[in-house]
Amino acid sequence: KTSTSPTENYQLARRRTLQVVVGSLLTECGFESAEKAAMETLTEVMQSYITEVGRCAKATCEHTARSSPTLSDVVITLVEMGFNVDTLPVYAKRSQRMVITAPPITNAPVVPKALIAGQKRTHPTYIPSHFPEFPDPHTYIKTPTFREPVSDYQVVREKAASQRRDVERALTRFMAKTG
Repeated sequence: KTSTSPTENYQLARRRTLQVVVGSLLTECGFESAEKAAMETLTEVMQSYITEVGRCAKATCEHTARSSPTLSDVVITLVEMGFNVDTLPVYAKRSQRMVITAPPITNAPVVPKALIAGQKRTHPTYIPSHFPEFPDPHTYIKTPTFREPVSDYQVVREKAASQRRDVERALTRFMAKTG
């Protein structure tokens, strides 16, 4: 099966990486082979677990009025999911672990921008790089929402005369009805 869109290629590359990780974990546990359906199921479970950790870490970070999760958000999420984080350093230093080579670099899919106005600003030197990027310029560029007042002398006089006639007419009708 050949995929055509960059998004599909990107997702397939990530999926293949997860399959390699699942295969190496099975090898570490002593398995010599696995059925394709079992590999797919374990890959799906791992993908779901990673997605859920990311979703919960994002929710934790947003709960504390931040936009990007930090390591502490991930740790809190893992603890809430019942994972013993104290075992992570021991697991990372295990002797029989397999080293997985980096997957080929795939460019993230380019999401088309609906509104492009102006140039995207980078952070000044005094703003740390871990802060979120500035929003798209179209969200804060000044857009006039009213018309400039007319300052032509002749037009202003005609408008004042018209308003005066309208007020006089309204006043005479009011006096006729109430008077």
